[in-house]
Amino acid sequence: MPTPIFTKCFRTIAASVGVFCALPLSAQPAGEANSRGPWVWGLAGGAVHQMDADLKTGDGEFSVSRVYLQPSVGYAWDRRNSVSLSLGAGYADYEFSSGAQVGGTRPWGNVRDYSLSVPVRFSPAERADVIVIPSVRSFYEEGADFDDGRTEGVIAAAGWKFSDSLTLGPGFGWFTELGGGSNAFPIILIDWKITPRLSLTTGRGLAASQGPGLTLNYELAEKWRVGLTGRSERTRFALDNDVTQKDGFGEDKSLPLLVTVSYTPWPRTSVGALLGTEFEGSLRKENQRGKVIARSDFETAVVFGVVFSSQF
Repeated sequence: MPTPIFTKCFRTIAASVGVFCALPLSAQPAGEANSRGPWVWGLAGGAVHQMDADLKTGDGEFSVSRVYLQPSVGYAWDRRNSVSLSLGAGYADYEFSSGAQVGGTRPWGNVRDYSLSVPVRFSPAERADVIVIPSVRSFYEEGADFDDGRTEGVIAAAGWKFSDSLTLGPGFGWFTELGGGSNAFPIILIDWKITPRLSLTTGRGLAASQGPGLTLNYELAEKWRVGLTGRSERTRFALDNDVTQKDGFGEDKSLPLLVTVSYTPWPRTSVGALLGTEFEGSLRKENQRGKVIARSDFETAVVFGVVFSSQF
């Protein structure tokens, strides 16, 4: 179990560098496919399962199965200037043991996830690249409404290519919060090829397993790669309040550490697997004003899954 100091430092780093882990497929350098025409289509997705984890307060145990699918289409004027449209749909199946509770209250059911984003990438200078991503997303328990879990926001960052092996730059993110208010945070964009085989990136996420983080990659062979990813995940969603008007929002938060293996059968297409553990996990409920009314921390949990992405 990480120490409190380690946890605090990791979350600070992850929050500052990580939002670009959630970039949709078409937000990548879609212009690289310009030789085949300006239109680039994409599809990404995956399934991740968290095995049974005990709630520390003796409130039972739970597991989660998540699936996510994200089609996209982009138009590239050239290699470095493009605009895309990305749609996403996901589902989180929460399975609580008989009699399980979240902080002494009833657990929630399954959670739906829908998103729409419009990544815009352009290059104002030879060594500079800018990306802006406005988006709308909704997380809500079955029985609640789409609008109950809806948030809007934007991510923007600029990367400067210092050398052929290092791209670095600042950015920011701003999103509305469920329960009122908003959340603004800094971003650091990193793409560092440390050696011909070893690299450190904040690139795209892992489809169903989304959240900020850093990945250390190693090229085993021409088409095979292994990676070590540290992430900070926080999912907030609207609860179905037909049972009790006190429930407003739910939250599932953890720090996953994952080992990934990916295979690239042909350019711009990859399939992979992930295996790891989630630390510092917690479930909680808030009322309609965003005040915490129930919380249950959970023990370290094993997670595994498969992911894929392709452009064509």
